[in-house]
Amino acid sequence: MNPHNARSAEVSLYYEGVNISRDIAPYLLNFTYTDNASDKADDISFTLEDRERLWVNDWFPKKGDKVKASIVLHNWEDENQTQSLPCGTFEVDQIDCSGPPNQVTIKAVSTLVSKPMRQEKHTKAWENVKLSTIAGDIANKNNLSLFWDSSEDPLFERRDQIETSDLEFFSTLARDYGIAVKVTDTQLVCYSEEEYEKHAPVGELSFGDKKLINWSFSSKAAGTYKAAKLQYHDPVKDETFEVEEEDDAEGTGRTLEINQKADNLGDAKKIAKEKLRKANKKEITGSITLMGDLRFVGSSNIKISGFGAFDGEYVIEKATHSVSGSYTTKLELSMGKESKKKAAKKKAKPGRRKSTATTDTVKSVYFRENQVLIPKNG
Repeated sequence: MNPHNARSAEVSLYYEGVNISRDIAPYLLNFTYTDNASDKADDISFTLEDRERLWVNDWFPKKGDKVKASIVLHNWEDENQTQSLPCGTFEVDQIDCSGPPNQVTIKAVSTLVSKPMRQEKHTKAWENVKLSTIAGDIANKNNLSLFWDSSEDPLFERRDQIETSDLEFFSTLARDYGIAVKVTDTQLVCYSEEEYEKHAPVGELSFGDKKLINWSFSSKAAGTYKAAKLQYHDPVKDETFEVEEEDDAEGTGRTLEINQKADNLGDAKKIAKEKLRKANKKEITGSITLMGDLRFVGSSNIKISGFGAFDGEYVIEKATHSVSGSYTTKLELSMGKESKKKAAKKKAKPGRRKSTATTDTVKSVYFRENQVLIPKNG
């Protein structure tokens, strides 16, 4: 590689609409972007050198200030190529100061701290309504557009929001049916975790890959179940629902006992199935740190090969992109259901060696504003 075209990573930051990337560069010690598949808000944090005590005094940030961030790569895969990962827009949530040496760390979250949907508590009864309709109402109420991507859309006879925030109420409700919920500054994003698990992997990592820094995998029985049983007595209808759903998890023959409201037998089956799927996601997990790779974000899938019994397709539950002189990506993984079935049946066959498949590179389109990345082979 031409020394004038050295591989490099930089951070682009817009603070309250002003591009401060160059101004902040001399002070920036590290930057981290954490992209969660669901349940938790995405966040960024950046640590600044403060020997002159500028940030702790006149430049001290305000909670609630908006920060728009991107990671920009130059000559990362090929010379004369620039790639970027728009992280999104965040609100400053926490400022930490420490020393010596004097440093300031600014943390910001994507579920904006000033939005009523996160802070304000409400009471409301919802009757004869689909989950997507509740999502649309909450999105409109909070000046967000709705991104809905799920064939599953349960119809509720009645659900009560009692002194809880819109986000807490809806997230809890959606979670029972396998609908992941994320909030950006412009969208309420809802998608089926089970359906997304079937998407094609955005890439592959193989044992011995030069990009790998460290890795670990785990297969466990604790916290996994063979079946889930839901029991519920409806005092209004004077009916009792009891259903049992089974799965192919390894390990114990335990049954997950659930006591939760359900409208009917069909609704009870959906809830039991999802609770079981969620619990068994923890059966086979992994953690990989590698040289920075913009393809890998939360909720996308990755193919793992050359790791023996741990080979298969995994959901990226969390992707942490860090820029600190170097650029690295850390992935927290859970094996998909179909791969778990294959892993459970797989038997060691001495003397046989499998060839490593080539990386599958696909076009990846993400939810967040303008977050479109086309890899070099896309």
